[in-house]
Amino acid sequence: MNDFEGREQEELRSGLRGLADRQVPVPAPVREVVERGRRRRRVRVAGAVTAVVACAVVVGVLSGSRSAPDERRPASAAAEPTVSATTSASASASASAPAAALVRREVDPAGPPAQPGSPVLGQAYPFDWGVHCGARYLWFSGRIWQAQGEVPLPPGLPGVHGPNSAPLVVPGYVTVTGADTARFEAPGYLREPAALRAVADAPLCA
Repeated sequence: MNDFEGREQEELRSGLRGLADRQVPVPAPVREVVERGRRRRRVRVAGAVTAVVACAVVVGVLSGSRSAPDERRPASAAAEPTVSATTSASASASASAPAAALVRREVDPAGPPAQPGSPVLGQAYPFDWGVHCGARYLWFSGRIWQAQGEVPLPPGLPGVHGPNSAPLVVPGYVTVTGADTARFEAPGYLREPAALRAVADAPLCA
């Protein structure tokens, strides 16, 4: 080998070493391929996440629809006692409602009201109480009843045969409240009811 060939070979080796030492840039098409691969991986990951979320939503909706009837049943069951309680309250209110208020009576020219043979407890019966000897005793339904305390009489009481005629009476109502108890009420004449008790006998003027 002559000197000329030796120099050419040395220059060739030097050029190859220079090429090897250089940082050869990656061609643009290669970078695009790499970026497309990365984008595809990101799209696949995002798609998988979306699918998982969608599945969770569907499962939640299905679970809620299945449990809805169970939730409605207790609601309807809870409403029933409310209706029953309201009905019971109405029934109780009707049962405990006070009787109609008694009104002022006047003496009937045709005669005193008829008396019942067996009075019903708690029922008010029209009655004209003769008080020519004071309000102490009265005869009602075949029994003698005595006033338990003084019964103040107002002036201007009517009479059996009209105003200011004798004997005087107090038009009112007798209500039997027990086996041996009763009360007399006379709206417009007596301020308070008179408590009565059944007795075996009474004086002649009563």
